[in-house]
Parts: sequence; structure tokens; C-alpha cells
Amino acid sequence: MLGIAAEIKLAHACEERLGEIVHVAATFDLHQLSSPAGHLKPRKPEQMVIALTDADLWLLEYRYRVIGFTVGAPLCHLPRHGLVANWRRRRFTWPAVWRAEFSWPFMATNIEAALVSCNDTLRLMGLLDADEFDHQLGLAAPAPE
Repeated sequence: MLGIAAEIKLAHACEERLGEIVHVAATFDLHQLSSPAGHLKPRKPEQMVIALTDADLWLLEYRYRVIGFTVGAPLCHLPRHGLVANWRRRRFTWPAVWRAEFSWPFMATNIEAALVSCNDTLRLMGLLDADEFDHQLGLAAPAPE
């Protein structure tokens, strides 16, 4: 585990852990993870970090402490290509007001989570929506001659 002071950004801590440039990192509560390898549904939501790099979406261990936080080992990484993200705002579930579903249909993998509304979460949502938009444009664009 890598202990970090509270002043250091979460994305920087993830960069140190992963050894890659992290565009955005946000904490979230994992509700369910399903894949062909197995199914995970913790009794109480597990707090983790979601980090977005150039090609991958990483899930890392996370522990919050009064004087800072700890970013642990990477638990898994999944490709950004083929990711379909669905966001739903729920008003009465403060502080985790965003319910998110990340799915990779070609891999039969699905993650359900709740995210706190903050700048990092909004940036993550924007980057993933832009990826999906670019993918749709790529499918709809005519082939160059």
C-alpha cells in the first residue's frame, strides 16, 4: 500500500502506483462486478478508485484516512475501447449521487457502481462519453476512397 498525504491529488497517486499517465481518477463504491470469470457482489459497497489512462480503465484499492488516503494494488484493468457507460443521477443518495454502469458487451463484463458528484467524476463522465461518441462517429463515417 502506498500512503499519500491529503494534499496530493488522487490521479497523481494512481500514476505513481500504475507507472502510467492517469487522465482522471475518482473514488466510487462498487456494488457489483460480473464477468465470465466470476461474479462479485459485496455485502456492503466496497470503496475503490477508478483511474482512466490512455488505453485502459483501472480499478485500484482505496482506503480513506483522516490525514490522507491510501491507494493500493490494481485489482483489474479493462480496455477503454468497447466500453459502454450509462449514468443516472439520483438526488436522494447523497454523497454518491451518480449511479454508473460500465459494460463491455464483447467481453460479457459489467460493473455497477455509485460515484460522488465532484469535478473528477464529471471529467470521467465526459471523457468516457467522448470515447463512446468517437466510436459511434467511427462506425457511421464512410470509408475514405
